[in-house]
Amino acid sequence: MFLEYLLVLVFFFAIGITANSETSKPNIVVIIADDLGWNDLGFHGSNQIPTPNIDALAYNGIILNRHYVLPTCTPSRAAFITGKYPIRVGLQGDPGRAQQPWTLPLKEKILPQYLKENGYQTHLVGKWHLGFAKTVLTPTKRGFDSHFGYFNGWVRYNDSVSSSTPYTGIDARRNLKPAADEFKNRYATDVFTEEAVNVIKNQNKETPFFLEFSHVAVHAEKNDIVRARDDEDNNKTFGYIEDLQRRRFAGALQALDESVGKVMETLNETGLLENSIVLFMADNGGATEDPNWLFKNTASNWPLRGMKTSFYDGGVRGAAAIWSPLFKRVGHVSNELFHISDWLPTFVSAAGGDPSTIENIDGINQWDILTGNLIKTERKEVLVNVDFEKNSSAIILDNWKLIKRNATFRPSFADMYAGVSGRAETPTYDVNAVLTSPTNLLIGQNDSTTGNRFLQIRDEAKIDSKCRERISSQPESNVIKCLGNCLYDLEKDPCELTNVAEQNPTKVKEMESRIAYFESITEPQQSRVNDPKADPSLWGGYWTPWLDEKGSSTSSRIAHDLLVFGAMFFIIKKIGSIF
Repeated sequence: MFLEYLLVLVFFFAIGITANSETSKPNIVVIIADDLGWNDLGFHGSNQIPTPNIDALAYNGIILNRHYVLPTCTPSRAAFITGKYPIRVGLQGDPGRAQQPWTLPLKEKILPQYLKENGYQTHLVGKWHLGFAKTVLTPTKRGFDSHFGYFNGWVRYNDSVSSSTPYTGIDARRNLKPAADEFKNRYATDVFTEEAVNVIKNQNKETPFFLEFSHVAVHAEKNDIVRARDDEDNNKTFGYIEDLQRRRFAGALQALDESVGKVMETLNETGLLENSIVLFMADNGGATEDPNWLFKNTASNWPLRGMKTSFYDGGVRGAAAIWSPLFKRVGHVSNELFHISDWLPTFVSAAGGDPSTIENIDGINQWDILTGNLIKTERKEVLVNVDFEKNSSAIILDNWKLIKRNATFRPSFADMYAGVSGRAETPTYDVNAVLTSPTNLLIGQNDSTTGNRFLQIRDEAKIDSKCRERISSQPESNVIKCLGNCLYDLEKDPCELTNVAEQNPTKVKEMESRIAYFESITEPQQSRVNDPKADPSLWGGYWTPWLDEKGSSTSSRIAHDLLVFGAMFFIIKKIGSIF
């Protein structure tokens, strides 16, 4: 009896030790903007749309000026959550449609699962877009403790409806339950922000958490519509922007920036900010023009070449900044090479795990770079993508980038130079708005020199000075004429204006061989076959997992409940026998 009692005390003491050790693990908050352009944020040099909270996060943290993503959202999200290039899972092409049964394969272990093994609670607010044809493919079946948001690529800002020709349906879920009522007549960015705030407020402070906060903003609805909260107020605030759609885009971005501030305030109010990592990033380049998909949002990637869907940097060099009190050196621009697949091993390392034991991933653990324990990254190479459907592949090696087009490649509008500059024709940059933003008031160290320091960091983050030829000549007539091998020196020519393949045949050959390797291991792109059984009208008007075996989800839930009940009964009986 005494021995059993002693064992119980030891057991609960061990739990206490574990709980205390968990609290030292940092909370991880990842805020993802959808279709946001490089030039839509103030910290990259644009004056047109104020983004004071995001800028404050960047100036007080680390601006990741060479953070590469994929040309569209699903491949980027697959890389983020698996640590792998999407060519390994068949998701390298354009995103699949809602009525197509493509998916992130179930065999893939993903970021929330790794973090749960390290004691984390895991939450997803907003967009999933990694497959939902079966219930087992949805977020709460793949490692997230909770999900509030939508399964597909976008929803309307005021009613959570999403369409995929020829079908239209509601896409709103709280975990697996329909949640349209929570969106009705409300602005989506505010709804998602309220949920993220509640997730943080309700978090057990003894348990570290991971929150992926994936906005619909600033993605367009079908027919190129981006919505602000209120057009009348928005026209007053951004009346200096002549283009109505760009004006609405500005309102959507303003709401997104306010959301970042509210997340930071909530972390502070709950006492969690001092042990948190906050990453802000875009999932791909902005959709400045988009005549094929009809989701143009008037974003700006200026002065970069290309936009969403392009292998040029306007499509894949994503805006990103990260902040944490755990970083030794902050308030600077990092030009080290990052890829979105790096976040899985990096966050596993931050959580106390050992990413070196994770096999067959492409991501590199960058934790020591962020914390200041290393100066130079181990990453020298980024596979931009392999897309056999578009007869294109691209790779980055140090400062070189090679885009390889097969003979059947057709020039794309997405390779254009497009988007407003946001410089001379707009109001001057308001650094005081950054200084007085909620985010800066929480994490900044303000003194008489802070404003000038922020402006200096901003100048370092801009790439305008290296793109003078592109800026002065506006060479739209030449932008689609590069076929075959197109080599660019991104250090000297970040706007990819001049193809130097003929002058560097050895470098081209070296990079071609690396592309050949990745092409040889590329999984076939998953089938994009429409399934009429996905039609929301067959499922109460909702986009719903439509390929579940009859009764499978119910039977598995019953089995789970019985297992939990049996375990609880055993524990209660055991404790009763002891005492």
